[in-house]
Amino acid sequence: MKIKKLLSACAVSAAVLSTAAAYEATAKVTMEGSIVKESKQKDADANYEVFALDAVEDHSKNGIEIDVDAGLAGAHFELFFELTGTSKAEDGWNASARNTYLWFKPVDELNVRLGYVGIDDFFVERVDEEKVANPFAFADRAADKVPFYITNADVDEMGFSLAYTPFEELTVSAAIAPGIGSSGISKQGDADTVYAPWGITARYNLDAFTFEASFRDNGKDSWKTARIGAGYESDNLYAFVQPVFGIDYIASKDKYEMNGTAIDLYAEYTLDALKLTGHLPVTVRTTGNDTDPSYLEFLAKAEYNLGTYGLLDEVTPYVFVKSMDGTAVTLDDNLSDSLALTVQGGSAFKIGEANIDIGARIDVHTKADTSERVTWSVPFSASIEF
Repeated sequence: MKIKKLLSACAVSAAVLSTAAAYEATAKVTMEGSIVKESKQKDADANYEVFALDAVEDHSKNGIEIDVDAGLAGAHFELFFELTGTSKAEDGWNASARNTYLWFKPVDELNVRLGYVGIDDFFVERVDEEKVANPFAFADRAADKVPFYITNADVDEMGFSLAYTPFEELTVSAAIAPGIGSSGISKQGDADTVYAPWGITARYNLDAFTFEASFRDNGKDSWKTARIGAGYESDNLYAFVQPVFGIDYIASKDKYEMNGTAIDLYAEYTLDALKLTGHLPVTVRTTGNDTDPSYLEFLAKAEYNLGTYGLLDEVTPYVFVKSMDGTAVTLDDNLSDSLALTVQGGSAFKIGEANIDIGARIDVHTKADTSERVTWSVPFSASIEF
């Protein structure tokens, strides 16, 4: 089905729902690319691309969200589309639904959810909106054996969840997520009981402080994580610290071992028009294997809101340096060789409801990368959210 048909279906659905219950609908459209970009493989000629649009496959960047709240029951629906180069614009791109669920309250304190049950609003950095310290071996993250970031506090699938709020400051939830067409717990004959991924979470708010804890079990004979955190938020400061403990399942030993702990440090400080942001997730691995070193990632950003200039609103020059996406700095003898970072300076601004960001970027690749060590580009992004 083409995107136009799907969007029309969503619009009709929203109109119908509005006659029955209060609802909110938001949409976001994002375009990204480069005004000019250099790429250069080792021992090869440099390649330059001018006015290139990038593929946008991030689920949070292009889509529609509809929330229905009828008091004692409601629903949530998301439609997103991926911009790729595999089809022409007039043919449309892949569009899919995600994060779909319904909920109801048999009593005021209890919320029952059926459908997508992942909780992704625990402590998380606000720059990339996803990166949470990971305690597992970096090689396992790169090989998709574990999530690249432990963003979800409990599970990441379709299933069942219960959230209990005995009083306003405290919420405790539990979820099991077998997916569609599978059961949460199964047993056949004398075989061992098999269970699907499950998790439990708790959050407590005390004035400007928030305390969070969760346990996430990826299922029988699979990895597990425990995550706790404490944070503070005021008008000019948002900060948290959260240890994340990783428990590996070692198939050769048929046992579980806690071989990693990550410490997630994050802070945003705002002073008038100046905003400073820092993120430092550090992972300590204890296997002792040379191929499983401790590692860290990093981000530091400074931005200053200059206000309005002509038709431009919220003109905000910035500079940031961060570890390159998909990389980490290993804390061993290969530290300098593993260092891969992105340095970018530019400005964000608004034209009407459009958010524009243009900058100049330098990428420093790892020594083992097939790319030359240093490349540069002039990237941009444009988005509208309504």
